[in-house]
Amino acid sequence: MSEPKRIYQIDLFRFIAAFAVVLYHYLYRGYAAGNMSLLRFDGVGEYFRYGYLGVDLFFIISGFVIAFSIKHLSLRKFFNSRFKRLYPMFWICLFATFTVSYFFGAPRYQVTFAQLLANLTMLQKLLGYGDIDGAYWSLYVELKFYLIIAVFLIINQFKKISLDYLVYFWLILSSLRFYIGPSELYDAIHEFFILDWSAYFIAGIIFCQIFLNGLHIKHFVLLPCCLYLSIDGAVGRIHWLERTFNSDFSVYIIGGTIVLFYLLMLLVSCKKLQFINSPKLVKIGMLTYPLYLIHQHIGFIIFNHLQPYVNKYLLVSAVIVLMLAVAYMLSDRIEPRIMKLFK
Repeated sequence: MSEPKRIYQIDLFRFIAAFAVVLYHYLYRGYAAGNMSLLRFDGVGEYFRYGYLGVDLFFIISGFVIAFSIKHLSLRKFFNSRFKRLYPMFWICLFATFTVSYFFGAPRYQVTFAQLLANLTMLQKLLGYGDIDGAYWSLYVELKFYLIIAVFLIINQFKKISLDYLVYFWLILSSLRFYIGPSELYDAIHEFFILDWSAYFIAGIIFCQIFLNGLHIKHFVLLPCCLYLSIDGAVGRIHWLERTFNSDFSVYIIGGTIVLFYLLMLLVSCKKLQFINSPKLVKIGMLTYPLYLIHQHIGFIIFNHLQPYVNKYLLVSAVIVLMLAVAYMLSDRIEPRIMKLFK
């Protein structure tokens, strides 16, 4: 039986993760800190304060998808596929967000043309500029993950090695924080190997290996290690969350949510969710990237201009529908035409 070219359950989970982030931003993050949105949802908003964990699921899925896609890819094909997947859609959403922010965002959302040029690279953090949209921070993490995979592919050109070696090496590095104090060398390793988030990417790679080759004894050691590191990192960020939002965050809800992510991905890996493996989910999955990129600052700007005139629940519902519609147009109509240019 030939390997499937796409795992459709992943598209569904990716969309759920993105939608959780949207609800987190609109119903909690916007008003809770940073004076980003004038719409307040003090009661109902509390139920969505854990939606930020959708990004954690993104990273697990990214590890799975990249491990699945590099089986037969050269370094050149890897860069080509990642460039086409990330940059064209990013540039469209970036220009849209910049335009709306430039003309309608003041005083909360000030942007400059120099900032726009820096953001075009996705490396604005390295260049000393802020993100045009706050959601872009995770793209920088993704790029560093791709760089690690690129290094692996380069090594693989000279000596054929299994992804297992990357998993073992990266997992050992990720565990160093328990044994090594801060130093210039460790800080550099921490930054390059994205050790704050690495356990998610490693887990995604392992889930992909299980999907392709079946469950083995080593996975009963590796996955619990990744799970422990993931929960430890997520719980460690509680102090920042509580300080930023002046609210309590539950260790049990955060830990339980991450365990749920791992269980869902394990079910996918063991092919136990085939009953929802429908090609119809592709279009939902394709909405994810543009929805994630375009929703935040543009949505907040719309809120801030219209909130005196429109019921807040009607307004947030209308903006969510608008963002879904825009994401659909971008993914279904605009992106395929752009991809033809790259061919």
